[in-house]
Amino acid sequence: MLLWVSCLLMLRLVSLPAGGTVIVTRDLLNVTLNGTRSEHSTFSSQFGFSDVAGVRCFPPEQEAETRIIGGQEAWAHSWPWQVSLQFSSMSACGGAIIGPLWVISAAHCFIRYNTVSLWKVLAGKHDLDKPQEPEEQLVDVTRIISHHQYDTRTKESDVALVKLDRPLVFNQFVRPIDLWMTPLPDLMRCTITGWGSTRENGPRINRLQEVNVSILSSVDCNEYYGGRVRASMFCAGKDEGGADACQGDSGGPLSCFTGTRHELAGLVSWGVGCGRANRPGVYTKVQEHVEWISGIMNDENANEEENSDEAENRCGRQRSTCEGVPGVAGISVSPDRVVKVENLTESCPSSWPWMVSLQSSGQHYCSGVLVQHRWVVTAKHCSISAKEDVVVFGLQDLSQRAVQTILVDEVFSPLHDTSFPPQADLALVRLSIPARF
Repeated sequence: MLLWVSCLLMLRLVSLPAGGTVIVTRDLLNVTLNGTRSEHSTFSSQFGFSDVAGVRCFPPEQEAETRIIGGQEAWAHSWPWQVSLQFSSMSACGGAIIGPLWVISAAHCFIRYNTVSLWKVLAGKHDLDKPQEPEEQLVDVTRIISHHQYDTRTKESDVALVKLDRPLVFNQFVRPIDLWMTPLPDLMRCTITGWGSTRENGPRINRLQEVNVSILSSVDCNEYYGGRVRASMFCAGKDEGGADACQGDSGGPLSCFTGTRHELAGLVSWGVGCGRANRPGVYTKVQEHVEWISGIMNDENANEEENSDEAENRCGRQRSTCEGVPGVAGISVSPDRVVKVENLTESCPSSWPWMVSLQSSGQHYCSGVLVQHRWVVTAKHCSISAKEDVVVFGLQDLSQRAVQTILVDEVFSPLHDTSFPPQADLALVRLSIPARF
């Protein structure tokens, strides 16, 4: 039975044998089978976004229509973890979102083109021919980390992590995918996606394509490729050909459906031609690299936290600035009703953690106060746009990178008050996902 996970509730479900029970929590799935308890912790639960990872905001009737073997255009924004890696404004490779600041791709994409400043990540995109789709997010790259054991000759460990200079805003069009962490069963059907060529040596396509493939056994795979397929790789496709990745798809995701969500099992790595019989595509096995991926992401996060702690410690030594009583503000109102506040002092970093910035198109326009995991209170006259504006957390300086950025889901304000400024100048903002404390 196919279970569709609602984009509004996003609880994890699991199919169990008769007599089994399931306990669902936010970050850990505890399964009891015949009195024996086991715990399945997902990769995304380590980083606090397991509610959205691998969940497609996609009605099940459309899901059935799109899963046609042979390849076709995907429904727009139906693979929200798919990104285009742009080199000098050209789509060079595919990739998958695995965290707010992280994209995973193939190491071979960056061998000759390793100038970080020339790379960007384009998320929430469907048609590359459209200059600006409202759902897209274009983000600069700060680091490219290729696996230290990547071999250009054998293509072993063909995996790289791309770190972004600011967090992606997770919504129904942009969200991460979980990593596959167990051995892949032979003949399992999965989906590859990308903007690569639709035929060998053909032109690249502008609209995102999808094709279903089957996981092939390592024995069959090595028969096709004369023993060149290593333990860190696997093959997927069809014996007769006709379903494959091609030029331009490198680094893109091979996503497998678990019954409740998709998980990233492979990355497009190499092959002979495109869609040839007995020449299936070869993919980097994500399961073999989970420890390396987790280690890199945790180390980077620890470095950021350490830098944040250092800033707080420096602030703590400045007792007169950070621990003293703030200055008494002077407030004046001009004849044209412009309010001017004087005698302000800069606050200590992280000293007002409930303070948020309301932003539109990357620009701050109002402030607010976080009052609960999913609720912010602000002024009605700010005129917040649901599904478009974002709430930004953890900022001391508007030019710095945010700790969290979350899309506005809904805005509630008193009815029947059309005056300006409103008599009841109050609005409640519901966030699309809970803020992390």
